[in-house]
Amino acid sequence: MVGFSFGPAAGLCRRPLFLALVVLALGCGSRPAPPAVEPARTAVKKAISELRASQPQSARMLERLLADAESITAFEREAPFWDHTPGRTEAAWLRLAKLASVTVREKRERQLAARQQFEQVFAKATNELSRAQQELSETGMGRREAAAFQRAKGALGRAQALARLGQWGEASDLARAAISDLAIVHREFGALHARFSDPNLRRQWRDWVEQTLRESREQGIVVIIVDKLKRRLSVYRDGTLLASFPAELGANGLRPKQHAGDRATPEGRYKVVQKKQGAATKYYKALLINYPNDQDRARFLQARSQGKIPWRAGIGSLIEIHGDGGEGRDWTDGCVALRNADMDKVFAWAQVGTPVTIVGTYEH
Repeated sequence: MVGFSFGPAAGLCRRPLFLALVVLALGCGSRPAPPAVEPARTAVKKAISELRASQPQSARMLERLLADAESITAFEREAPFWDHTPGRTEAAWLRLAKLASVTVREKRERQLAARQQFEQVFAKATNELSRAQQELSETGMGRREAAAFQRAKGALGRAQALARLGQWGEASDLARAAISDLAIVHREFGALHARFSDPNLRRQWRDWVEQTLRESREQGIVVIIVDKLKRRLSVYRDGTLLASFPAELGANGLRPKQHAGDRATPEGRYKVVQKKQGAATKYYKALLINYPNDQDRARFLQARSQGKIPWRAGIGSLIEIHGDGGEGRDWTDGCVALRNADMDKVFAWAQVGTPVTIVGTYEH
């Protein structure tokens, strides 16, 4: 009978096979993830969450790289030792964590710079708004300037709302737009006031005032001088100041009067031609002056011939110093308004023929 032998030789043959199976089993075992993986994963996910709203492309890039790092981690955890690359998982997560950190840092730096820029622009715009508001209260500023001011005010309100949401760039753009609109107000205000610095006009106004005061001194009479820029009406006798009162002008009072209906207060040397009170005037009391005088008519005709005034426009008339003032603003159609108590004094001092000189401004 033939049989199989399981002697020492057979045992020697089975030993290499057994060792190979053991090695294979060890090579296929799972490895724990390196300790650095979980902190890196948490940091990267946090970075993605922070970037998603403001930098969606960066967030998507990190998500793709996060998926790659997870794949590497999974592969290295299950790979047999001959396919396993020591340190590969740590390196993948280290690169990803550094990239996420740099991306977030750069984003925060840009946000900080954008915020600082907004704060600077907004502070300037706020100052310009306050300045423009004061300028708009000046007589002679028009609807165009008022509309520009309202646009700027609205833009700054929207800018504040965007800033609260952290949208600094858009907020800065609105603040800059507001500054541009406010520049319209500033330019018109500057143009309106430029004539008060004109040396030729100032010389002419000074000459008118000096002539009027000389007349007061030489003839011992009362004279009235109106300074439009300062909104003051002053009364002199014998060349000496009797009193000075706040005055209100036409709604476009700082502008030189050109024609009827422009609501500007005229400039020149005039005289009282009528004293009105009671039923003779719709105001408390009034002193009618002889506007237009000869110089006014000459300027009017010249301006109309040059096309500066519509041909159908008249020169205007009925300019008075009257009561019912005290509103704290320029509101008349070109007259000079005083508070009633002040008008009582001026009315008592003035007579028909009393000189009235109205100038842009003067220093006496």
